[in-house]
Amino acid sequence: MNVSIELAERFHEKWQLNGVTGCWEWTGAVAGRGYGFIKRPGERKQIYAHRLSYLIHYGELPDGLMVCHTCDNPRCVKPSHLFLGTSADNAQDMKTKDRHLHGERNKRSKLVADQVRHVFKLADEGVSQGDIGKIFGVAQSTIWKILTGQRYQDIYSEIQSAKEVASLGEHK
Repeated sequence: MNVSIELAERFHEKWQLNGVTGCWEWTGAVAGRGYGFIKRPGERKQIYAHRLSYLIHYGELPDGLMVCHTCDNPRCVKPSHLFLGTSADNAQDMKTKDRHLHGERNKRSKLVADQVRHVFKLADEGVSQGDIGKIFGVAQSTIWKILTGQRYQDIYSEIQSAKEVASLGEHK
């Protein structure tokens, strides 16, 4: 996409420096998830402001890549806070920064941390996955995913570490 001088000038009129974070915060129109956007002149199309910033400052966007934020601020359009990545890169960045919804932070989650720990305790006591699921009102497959570390990975790691420490103590 070619960026016209008119569009670049309009872009630079619509951000303001945040003195605390250093972000260039978009002051124009904002979409549902907080990302700024701007209309292309003479077209009925819009473009996300952070994508436009990347185009203005670095050039074309390769196919299959998205513009991601190092600052995790969707309103930010500062070029040095932007990087190219795949959807998987963006998801990994989110996970690394602990911004993903997991466990109790996910409003749709049916179990809280203490219940998940209890799932492991019941499984260690020989209670079947199906029965554990019935106790907590979830499917057996959910219990299996918990016990194999596919859900609640943080608690799974905690339990595995505790088991390793316990087994080391038994070998002394």
